[in-house]
Amino acid sequence: MNRIFPEQLSLSLARQPAALYFLAGEDPLLLEESQDAIQQAAFKQGFDEKWVLEINSSTDWNVLFERVQSMGLFFNKQLIILDLPENLTALLQKNLLEFVSLLHPDVLPIFRLAKLTKTAENQPWFIAANQYAPEAVLVNCQTPNVEQLPRWVSNRAKSLGLSIDEDAVQLLCYSYENNLLALKQALQLLDLLYADRKLSFARVNAVVEQSSVFTPFQWVDAILAGKGNRARRILAGLKDEDVQPIILLRTLQRDLMTLLEISKPEQPAKLDAPLPTAQLREQFDRLKVWQNRRPLFSQIIQRLTYRKLYLFFQQLADVERSAKQEFSDDIWQQLEALSVRFCI
Repeated sequence: MNRIFPEQLSLSLARQPAALYFLAGEDPLLLEESQDAIQQAAFKQGFDEKWVLEINSSTDWNVLFERVQSMGLFFNKQLIILDLPENLTALLQKNLLEFVSLLHPDVLPIFRLAKLTKTAENQPWFIAANQYAPEAVLVNCQTPNVEQLPRWVSNRAKSLGLSIDEDAVQLLCYSYENNLLALKQALQLLDLLYADRKLSFARVNAVVEQSSVFTPFQWVDAILAGKGNRARRILAGLKDEDVQPIILLRTLQRDLMTLLEISKPEQPAKLDAPLPTAQLREQFDRLKVWQNRRPLFSQIIQRLTYRKLYLFFQQLADVERSAKQEFSDDIWQQLEALSVRFCI
């Protein structure tokens, strides 16, 4: 299986279209553009029918199986797009395995998944799909994170024939983080405004809007990484989006419990002793910490002592009591103060 990013898909399709595609991620723009690119390439190959089906407990699998096995009166080749749920039951996996066993060259399947986990990759239907099409392509449609976004902006600008300064790239990233659709529209507008297609910081600054969209998980990640200013910025965005403070507290509490479990000493430790950093990999494996989050936990472990960790739990409890009793904007000030203290 070939794993690529959406910006690599056009070249992949032009070089050698695959017999099967996976679109893994939840970014609306990347999913839409990737699916459209595959669809256009398929139509050029003679696939003249598209069928989209959401897979769930009420799916009529017999209709799907019959469609794969029979040719339509007015079409010869079919593009079948299956939207898969995040958790596949044993029955859904069984039916997917049968679907894969019926595939043939006149059917081009696209599987859309919110996330591709190791568990899913080890399921029989997934293994069978890769055996059917060893050259299958997995397109990563996750929204680029803060480190990946500048590359995405630069590549998108280049694809539009735009020349863009580095500080203009950073401004666009700051203004449209996690909102690729708005970012795409901003670049299209800039393309229309400037005939010379040169984008400076001043030109971009004249038209951008603050359209970043954040999640509670990004707020917690910024705290773990010790990025106080970023944590405060994300928190302000979450407040504007009317996210409930208790959701933020629960998200942070979960990771603090993981830290507490990782740092549990084998024998009594001094309060001001640093948290242990030995055998972190084994601890991460035991607690099933995602690979991309392990560096974040490693960073905060190096900043903490047992005293600080216990104080954070106490402060978190204080903020939660305020959130449940006072129902005022003061809770956001307490969350901001909490964010800053965690990052020191």
